[in-house]
Amino acid sequence: MLATSGMTLDRLFWPVVGLIAVSAGLLEVRSAMGETQTWDEGIHISAGYAYLTRGDYSWNMEHPPLVKMMSAVPLLFLGLEAKPYQPDGKRKDQVRYGIDFLYGNRRHADTILIAARSATILLTCLFTLAFAWWMRRRFGPAAGLLAAALCAFDPNLMAHGRYVTTDVPLTAFYFFACALWLEYVEQGGMRRLLIAASVIALAMVVKFSAILLGPPLGLLFVIAWVQRPKDFGIRRAVTALAVTGGVVAAVVVVVYWPETVRCWRMGGKPQVAVPNAAETLLSRVGRQLHVPEHSFLIGLSDVVLHNEGGHESYLLGARSNTGWWYYFPVVFAVKSTVAALLGVLLVLCAGVWAARRIGWRRVPLIAFGLTLPPALYFLSSMTSGINLGMRHILPVYPFLYAGVAAILTQIPRRRAAMLVMAVLGAAQIAECAWITPDYLAFFNVASGGPGRGPEYLVDSNIDWGQDVKKLVHWLDAHGTRRARIYYFGNAQMRYYGVDEIGWPEPLDQKGWDDIDDFCVANVTPLYGVYAPLNALTPLRLREPVAKIGWSMYVYDLRKKKGQ
Repeated sequence: MLATSGMTLDRLFWPVVGLIAVSAGLLEVRSAMGETQTWDEGIHISAGYAYLTRGDYSWNMEHPPLVKMMSAVPLLFLGLEAKPYQPDGKRKDQVRYGIDFLYGNRRHADTILIAARSATILLTCLFTLAFAWWMRRRFGPAAGLLAAALCAFDPNLMAHGRYVTTDVPLTAFYFFACALWLEYVEQGGMRRLLIAASVIALAMVVKFSAILLGPPLGLLFVIAWVQRPKDFGIRRAVTALAVTGGVVAAVVVVVYWPETVRCWRMGGKPQVAVPNAAETLLSRVGRQLHVPEHSFLIGLSDVVLHNEGGHESYLLGARSNTGWWYYFPVVFAVKSTVAALLGVLLVLCAGVWAARRIGWRRVPLIAFGLTLPPALYFLSSMTSGINLGMRHILPVYPFLYAGVAAILTQIPRRRAAMLVMAVLGAAQIAECAWITPDYLAFFNVASGGPGRGPEYLVDSNIDWGQDVKKLVHWLDAHGTRRARIYYFGNAQMRYYGVDEIGWPEPLDQKGWDDIDDFCVANVTPLYGVYAPLNALTPLRLREPVAKIGWSMYVYDLRKKKGQ
């Protein structure tokens, strides 16, 4: 009977995986069409379009270009216009340029936005298919189906899998860089090494935090050497390092081709703002390669500076410019699904059992491959001074779901294992359905759900300026387009027909007493982030009459007749 069940799963595998990927993709499209741009999307979209049409990589250098270029490809067929740069060759105000590109172009902003987002949504769906394929190869069809369902319907991955940002693309490339490197270490071969190195290189031109691949990939090589010393020597290590470095350099050169050619022709001095060890190293590399002003090196240097300088953050009612070591543990605890939290317990129990029963030297290398990369990535995030949201730890989740699926397929009691798999999958889908279509605002049941989200976190954890269109629908339902709005984001209210009114000063009591309108505030400034803490104090003392998309709170300060 179990054999028959396995054959049925095998036959149904691709139809079911296809249904999972298509269903998740359609949910993402529907949600994306109902939201305006997030804070960063206008910057990424306009930068990508500038790369493709002008070959100017000096724009938005703090992020590599691949995702931005990928999202700009559909825009090439829309006949858009990129306004000329200022006489100095650059537009210093990236936010303003992104706003002008979206809201002052030949096509409607929503058309531009969904066209650009479609590339990320497509990549997210392809990752689901590839993830299922790899899990089936390694652990069988049941593991592939469970892992695909857990990943595809994770609300956090769905939230960022429909935006023009680098977070989900990095998640996809980070996972497969580790998975394919693991296969090279296990089986050897130049072909496998080249494939793994190519995916590592693509990760490096998706987001600079892909540099965190170095430690786990190196450790996997060392562990394999300890377990099988005869198969690993200095020559193999040098070859792997040289090939990987060469492929990464080649991919950077190609993806940045106009920029690389410009640097080779023009030369120049390194643009390093503040000397430190990392920037000194990058400067020397640039000089040795005769590309001291290359945008890749400058962007990597900018990320180092940003991390050292920190960023304004919010956690549990406190504010900081340098962050907290426990920020991401809290994020993981309150924004992970119940299935993910149960998965952590399962993985920890399995790890303890394996270490005590067989010893770490006999633990299969693939177990290290599924635990070391996410563990080191998470630990590294805890040292970061940039505490902005769940999106910065997304690469952890595919490894977690792969580990859960792999463990459950190894349990001797097949019926019990299949039951647990079904329960986890159903729980994941239920939580996804519960928050639809407001995936960005997901908080798990144990934390109190999205209504209590701002007690823990704000910013891109719940509020990224994405709910202007939902606000318009709410105002229309209440017979007005007029409101006082304290907005956190870059969508243009008047573009969507909202009559936005200004606010009185915090201490202008008469001004506040005279308000006779709906008042709307995004939760990020409402909780004193990126805004003076006292700016909206009179609103915090009241109960909102609505929470739009969970990110915009509406207060009714209209005067009653006769007042």
